[in-house]
Amino acid sequence: MFAIERIRIIKNYIQNNHQAEVSTLSNMLNVSEVTIRRDLEKLEEEGFLTRTHGGAVLNNNDDDSEYAVDGYNPADYNEIADVAVQMIKDGDIIMLTNGIINLHIAKKLGSKNNITVLTNDITIAMELSNFKSIKVILLGGDIDNRYNAVFGTLTINNLNKFFVSKLFIDIDGISGELELTVPSIDMASLIQEAAHNAEQKILLLTADAFEKNSFYRVGKAQRIADRLITNSRIKDDYKNLIFNSNIQLFTSIDAFEGNV
Repeated sequence: MFAIERIRIIKNYIQNNHQAEVSTLSNMLNVSEVTIRRDLEKLEEEGFLTRTHGGAVLNNNDDDSEYAVDGYNPADYNEIADVAVQMIKDGDIIMLTNGIINLHIAKKLGSKNNITVLTNDITIAMELSNFKSIKVILLGGDIDNRYNAVFGTLTINNLNKFFVSKLFIDIDGISGELELTVPSIDMASLIQEAAHNAEQKILLLTADAFEKNSFYRVGKAQRIADRLITNSRIKDDYKNLIFNSNIQLFTSIDAFEGNV
């Protein structure tokens, strides 16, 4: 992982959690604590955070946009999460795959009642454990410290014991042919399997994801899901492409529905 990508992830984590421990970031990113301390020192110089003994805390700032890295903007994730939360009704049984957009969704579920959430993301499970009205089921499996999530054969076996009404799929990249990609083969396998066990499949990705591809293919969007949520900066060309693929497109500004 390049340093700029590592720093983007650290910023994102601290933006969401307001603080972080060096040991947690080290395990999550699979790098030494010395490397993390250097990253935190750089971010402190930028004014993003203040280092503490064993970690760092987020500096208060009303304008998150100044901390954007390579197009990263917390507002994009919040925009998508707000739309997704509106689709979740009291009593729903849902699944949140590992990912930062789904973490933003998890943080907004406190107003829901009698929700059951299935996830392979440890951070999401811990976040949801704060809400008494939500039942959380964390899948078993092998822990991947890069994503703080579980994957593997045991995870898939556990996953196949459940059926959810709504599956929210966090996606890293999408091509001009609507081919979905993620950075891990285990992640791709989990998404493919989860799609078989859900009534409604909803893709989550930022507008920037249309400009990049990750390494592992998940499949064509129209074969994996029936809805897609992104932020309002999505280009018109991609809106038309999704519309013509019979996928319902939702943003905070408007919604485009393909043929049913």
